[in-house]
Amino acid sequence: MTDTLLTISGAGLYIPFIVQLFRTRWDKTTWPRQLLLLIMAFELTTLLHVPSVMFCGSGLLFAAFIVYCIRMRPPFRFTPLLVLAVVYVVYFAVAVSWSALPLRGLQFLIDNGLPVLIFFSAASFIQISGQELGNILKLFCQGALVFAGLVLLSWGISCIELHILPWEWPMVRKVQIGGINAFIWLFRFNGGLNGYTHPSYNLLPLFAASCAAMRLSYLRLTHPAFGWVLWAGGTFISVLAQSRMGLIYSIIIFVAGIVYNMPTTRKRIIAGLSVLALGILLFFAARPTWQQYSQDQIRDDLYTRTWKYIQIKPWTGAGTGALNPIEICHTTKELYWPHIGYIDPDKDVHDWRWKTRMLPHNEWLADWAHAGLPAALITLMFYLYITGRYMRIRSYWGIIFMLIFIILSFLEPPLYIGKGLYLFCMQALLLQSFTGETP
Repeated sequence: MTDTLLTISGAGLYIPFIVQLFRTRWDKTTWPRQLLLLIMAFELTTLLHVPSVMFCGSGLLFAAFIVYCIRMRPPFRFTPLLVLAVVYVVYFAVAVSWSALPLRGLQFLIDNGLPVLIFFSAASFIQISGQELGNILKLFCQGALVFAGLVLLSWGISCIELHILPWEWPMVRKVQIGGINAFIWLFRFNGGLNGYTHPSYNLLPLFAASCAAMRLSYLRLTHPAFGWVLWAGGTFISVLAQSRMGLIYSIIIFVAGIVYNMPTTRKRIIAGLSVLALGILLFFAARPTWQQYSQDQIRDDLYTRTWKYIQIKPWTGAGTGALNPIEICHTTKELYWPHIGYIDPDKDVHDWRWKTRMLPHNEWLADWAHAGLPAALITLMFYLYITGRYMRIRSYWGIIFMLIFIILSFLEPPLYIGKGLYLFCMQALLLQSFTGETP
């Protein structure tokens, strides 16, 4: 019953969007554009919720985009992002030809290739001003604030159910509570204890909103302290969730925020060097604790075994849709896969369930093993292009978020995970669509 009520409370994420929906003064000539911009804000908000709502939101966004194109007839702009999207989809489509599981390869093209192609194609038609982008990000940040509140609500209720006081909650150490990982208790509003509770991907949109809120606060489009409030909420949740990635996100934004708020370049350099020196001292002072906390034998094993596989098939990989532990173990002559155990050498690659512990925790290793070196290079071009565009428009907080996303990509395969992929696509859509002054 508690999980049901908390799941219902998750709808509170959309309160800022609903309020804005009713406050909008619809214009009879430009309403398709108004609707499209609102749905873009809605889609960003769904990144904080369960993936099923995110997928439905993308459908609404596509419908709003079609209406916008029919009614407003926007001009088409040929962009490098669109070229990369086409190359990405075409290459993985070609890689289906040597896949042992072509039907799963087609499923990958639908689940992953189609969103990339649609979002990046839409960016060639949509143009948004700095003010419009600011309004979209403002709604996203307000939804993120509700998200932080829902986490704290879930935490409080969980403490009552577990009969522990809040200060007795284990922090910054990987231990279970009541036989369940700590982060599961915190994200119960995303579908209950068996819902979507992955800490890294639940916290990633929150810290993306923190980056956006820092800039909006600086421009006085929100309360001056709003960015730091979101950062504080994300940091506290990371500690409660025992999330190593969350703490990395938090430290990066904290340092970036201090440097950003310095009034002159000289003071920014001094502040940056001072924080860096202090961080190094603290790191070495607490080195034994961090070394123990950062240990992850399963991740290390995944790296090692996947790299061994890549060395055998560097140019073709498994083929689109065919990457799984059975394929890797048969190729490398191994009989064991981390967190799974014994892999029967007589099993067929078809026996592995789709999207079940099949990837290394690294985006480029995953691409390389999946479809060969060209796949990893194409994905790398996505990252380089988006980072370079942030630099060209001098978007400080955009660069900081890409730094976070790049670090995450060395520890997770975010473009293979729904929340990571759709956040990346929405970021690219907003960035490529933006024209004018940086918001």
